[in-house]
Amino acid sequence: MIKKYGIESLVYIDESGFESVQECLYAWSKRRKKVRGEKQGKRKKRENLVAGRRKRKKDLIAPMIFVCCLNAVGFEGWLEQYLLPSLEIKSVLIMDNAPIHRKTLIKELVNRQGHEVIFLPKYSPDLND
Repeated sequence: MIKKYGIESLVYIDESGFESVQECLYAWSKRRKKVRGEKQGKRKKRENLVAGRRKRKKDLIAPMIFVCCLNAVGFEGWLEQYLLPSLEIKSVLIMDNAPIHRKTLIKELVNRQGHEVIFLPKYSPDLND
């Protein structure tokens, strides 16, 4: 792909969530001692971000922050309405295998606009930078 389109054509896509309160779910203790702590069962307001990014660029492409969970329909809407129109050159989109990434539909959307898509393997720690 890099030989065909050049490294500047690669666009990495991911989603992430942020909560206002960070709670630690795990702790270390001495052998045979239990760790006790308090944790509320209520979920706080969560903000999520979805965006694309080129390898050698610092800018995010079509960043979108929202206050609900991202599902397949929302992701496909963001891809079609925001990300794809903002790509100025033929690009190769690289994304993980999240359940919201419906491969067939995403491939159709991306290919229709003249771009290509690559889905990473389900677990690929060797591809982490």
